[in-house]
Amino acid sequence: MKTPTVLIVAVLCACHCAGQSNVVYYGTNASPISLAFVDTNLSESAKSAITSDLRICLSEWGKATQFRLGADDPAFVAHLHNPDITPYYPETIDFPDNVVSSGAAGLALHIPKKLSDAYTNAFAFAAANSNIVAAAYEFVAFVSSSNFVAISSNDLPNYVLQKNTTSNEIIADAQETISELRCQTFYPPSILGFQYSAEGPAATNLWMLVPCSIPLRYMDEKGWNAFPAIWHDNKWKFCIWDSWVP
Repeated sequence: MKTPTVLIVAVLCACHCAGQSNVVYYGTNASPISLAFVDTNLSESAKSAITSDLRICLSEWGKATQFRLGADDPAFVAHLHNPDITPYYPETIDFPDNVVSSGAAGLALHIPKKLSDAYTNAFAFAAANSNIVAAAYEFVAFVSSSNFVAISSNDLPNYVLQKNTTSNEIIADAQETISELRCQTFYPPSILGFQYSAEGPAATNLWMLVPCSIPLRYMDEKGWNAFPAIWHDNKWKFCIWDSWVP
């Protein structure tokens, strides 16, 4: 039987086994940096799963990340700076950015225990809800493809849910909605992007942050955000529920 961490690595499909383990890449040149885990009790499979998820987060959003010497806390020697807040994590979780000296590895990205604990809980959630998590990655893959913008207006209620809006109203505005969505590029979520909340059509709702980018007209860069999706009627849908984002 697979352990939760092994399972989620398989779900993420992002475990780069070649080369040095527990290394992530940032910046336009995909510069490598090792990870320094504060929790010395973490298993190797948990470290690998966390590394895989961080690689997902940094693969595109991280291209704007820069290495900068110095940090607010004297315990750190440098930090990784990104002009955009990560669209992969909820607001309650900080993306790691502090850099420490790490013996033979030289410099390493500091992974606090609070963050690795959050990942451990997320892996347990993914193991208990593997079908839902797998469906989430399938949903993002579909809405990222040319097949999504080619769907009929009548199909849009299968992919979009809006508060106080009927299916017929969604269909009536479908072409405008699809046109707005196609302006954005969607990316696979972090496993930390799943969250339950009382906000939504049910007493308990499972939300997902879908990272997305849009080209900025005034410069050769991307603007980043997260588009919320919800698990509803046994499928994932983009959801507009007031202005709430998980």
